[in-house]
Amino acid sequence: MESAFRECRTANRLRRDPLIEVFRSQAASDCRERALVLRAKGIPYEELRDPESNRLLVDEARAREALVELRDYEEENRNWPPKDAPLRRARGGPEGIALYATVLILVFVLDRNGAFGASWKSAGASLGGLSLAEPWRALTALTLHTGPPHLISNLIFGALFGYLVAAGLGGGIGWLAILVAGTLGNQMSAALRGPGTVSMGASTAVFAAVGILVGSEWRRRVFLRQRRLRRVAPFLMGALLLGYLGMGGENTDVSAHVTGLVAGLPIGALAAKLSDRTVQDRRLQIASGALALVLLLSAWSLAL
Repeated sequence: MESAFRECRTANRLRRDPLIEVFRSQAASDCRERALVLRAKGIPYEELRDPESNRLLVDEARAREALVELRDYEEENRNWPPKDAPLRRARGGPEGIALYATVLILVFVLDRNGAFGASWKSAGASLGGLSLAEPWRALTALTLHTGPPHLISNLIFGALFGYLVAAGLGGGIGWLAILVAGTLGNQMSAALRGPGTVSMGASTAVFAAVGILVGSEWRRRVFLRQRRLRRVAPFLMGALLLGYLGMGGENTDVSAHVTGLVAGLPIGALAAKLSDRTVQDRRLQIASGALALVLLLSAWSLAL
């Protein structure tokens, strides 16, 4: 910016053209934004600052051109950034919850009864070290539970956070995102744990859903150009939920909870960029939900 100031002053000294004020504001940031507009258009300017105002001045010969460019800039940004944007409401939340509950309960019953003569926990649990060689375990482990309390807890919180994700992304895309993030979370957790450690349960996917919510809300606030503290707030809320729901208890798998949340963050941020048209596409939602089921069935086919 300083080079632009020097260029302008030199030209004025040589030509002795009078300077015309084209913008004035008490906010220095507003003045800097307009200065960037002038610089982009190749219009030399001077920026004068005093305790009461910040001003932009240009050569009289280019004042009309500068005013036109600044006026066009004002028109393009008249309603930007918006004060707020309504949260997107997509379909498929209840259907996704019903399918989520059906899968967890079905696998629990099959495991308890040793269906197909298999030990489902031995075949599908996430094992430190081994899960890297058998990546399907990172997915199948999400559907296994040690007992009814473990299952019920994940049914309740999974339904809650899964519904919120589906409300923004739709039932198909939302639950596919949760499944992918939960699987990645289990893989990261397995890489961090030592050999012989066992992990199972949908809680990794539950915290992946929390991560998706945090990432998507952060992206929305960045889009709205909200203040830094408001942008950081979703991360603080995610950390509070992790501390309150994911750190207590003697048998709590803290590693899987943390990695699940971490895996959900970038997926949520990317998913937030989906257009309303994409999210409202019923065929895409059905295809995404079907893909989630195919991935799950394929993983269990490999495990058994």
